[in-house]
Amino acid sequence: MGEMANSAVEFYPKGTRGRGGGGGRADGSLAGGDFGVTVTELRELMELRGGDALQKIQEGYGDTEGLCQRLQSSTTDGISGDPADLERRCQTFGQNFIPPKKPKTFLELVWEALQDVTLIILEAAAIISLGLSFYQPPGKESESVK
Repeated sequence: MGEMANSAVEFYPKGTRGRGGGGGRADGSLAGGDFGVTVTELRELMELRGGDALQKIQEGYGDTEGLCQRLQSSTTDGISGDPADLERRCQTFGQNFIPPKKPKTFLELVWEALQDVTLIILEAAAIISLGLSFYQPPGKESESVK
């Protein structure tokens, strides 16, 4: 199985993205249907890492197997590929989708590059070199005039 690359995943029940409300509880959490886990709880778990996540799972669900039982999945096989089950999960938890990040503009990339210490040193050396190329010590003739 692949690893999760982004912990800022947001789950929306089908048809409620971009609207306030719709299928939610009074406290703002979204009902987990017959799964026993709400979307808000899953979101909070996604934000935790390491020991914090394990502690939260143990406090709320007993262990990872308890969480898997509530999600009606297997710890070894995951969810079944049954289309009806997948549709029910999609209706309950929303689409499993990570929205793409807005790409940086060219000017943002240039500005970010200009903040590099090595590049700043090179820029300073180039400015000094340019300044010295125009400097002529007083009393000496130019090498090009002979």
